[in-house]
Amino acid sequence: MTRTLDSLADLSAAEIRALAAHAASAAAPAQPLCGRVVAVLPLGPTALAPPAWIAAASRLGAGVLRRDDFDHAGLDEFEVCSEAARWADILVLSHPMNGFSRAIAEMTGRAVVNAGEPGGEDPAAGICLVAAALHGPYGPGGSRGARDARPLRAAVCGDLAGSRSARALLSALAALEATVLLVPAQSRDLPDEEVERLAQRMRRRPFRFEARSMTSLLDMVDTVLLAREATPQLPLFREVGVPPGDAERRARRAVEDLDVLFVAGEGGVDRLVHEPFRGRRKSALPPGAEQPTSLGALEAALLFVAGQIAAEPRTPNADGPLYRSGLGVICRGGRCVAARRPDRVTPEFGFVSRRPLVLVCRYCGERTTAGFAASKVEGRFHGIGSSYARHILDANLVLFASRAEALAAGFDPARHGGELDTEA
Repeated sequence: MTRTLDSLADLSAAEIRALAAHAASAAAPAQPLCGRVVAVLPLGPTALAPPAWIAAASRLGAGVLRRDDFDHAGLDEFEVCSEAARWADILVLSHPMNGFSRAIAEMTGRAVVNAGEPGGEDPAAGICLVAAALHGPYGPGGSRGARDARPLRAAVCGDLAGSRSARALLSALAALEATVLLVPAQSRDLPDEEVERLAQRMRRRPFRFEARSMTSLLDMVDTVLLAREATPQLPLFREVGVPPGDAERRARRAVEDLDVLFVAGEGGVDRLVHEPFRGRRKSALPPGAEQPTSLGALEAALLFVAGQIAAEPRTPNADGPLYRSGLGVICRGGRCVAARRPDRVTPEFGFVSRRPLVLVCRYCGERTTAGFAASKVEGRFHGIGSSYARHILDANLVLFASRAEALAAGFDPARHGGELDTEA
């Protein structure tokens, strides 16, 4: 089965650890991709410049094709990728539409690495960060590895809404069932549905704090003093859904023994701090360091999609049943490839809940609610809660968000006993 590295949220804990282990390894690879070809196609803003991916592919022994090799004769981006897939085994893609890399993998049948899209994750950065978290000073062979084998404890702070690195790291931490603290900058928190997905995967809810004021995030975190004799400045934090008194005690306990602190700064400048509050004498946060994505992380991404890094066997539709149709409900995501290019990409949704019927776009994660259902054979639509809708065969099912959407698609309201279906 063709592998795609679009998001670390799709990977298991074993896969995350295998990727991190390669990224942290200092050993030079023995050119495992010799005889294969990697096409590096920057079709939109990239998380890293194309030369970084070219260097990683070359170091692994692969031949490299560039966008200039195909960007001719007025081909659009889908045609460029299709042409590249004739010659390349792996495509490294960036694009201004969300879900583009996933769509190209399905269209071409080639292994694809997502190297840059406006939403979602930056998988390569996530691999680098989780490698640093797992194999840092307290990792295997370090102080923490020798002391215990408990799950990782991490705080992810700053621009959570806008940082693709932070989202990738959170997906990896969730797969590892780590203990996670979320401290977003003001108005930069994750959407509630993303927090719910993290909680389901971690099998526990992350600690969530919101900052009341700050000049820089590191300065804000620095005010959490562990010395119990000092005047606590924890009112800078308020835990979501917890009374103030309990929040202070829980905040102190949660941060005292952190293994790693990640700060997603504005402008894409990320900082990683190991054991930020370990030791009662500390009253200032260690400065940390900017965390650029390493060459090893890029190599790990390429090797994973090439099948060179062990992965668990996958079954089709492992995430549950899907709704896929060119008719009916459409994604409303402003940058979604299925919403903007329905001529090229058939909308595809997973089911979040049945009552109400909530769908999530597989390409961009946007949610929508279906209010009506129709049969392709009958040509009439019903209210989603009616007994008629529940008996429509999956092969004939067409879902609509609204009555107007169903009418615009050429379907008629259902009539029951001479009367219009009241739900329709």
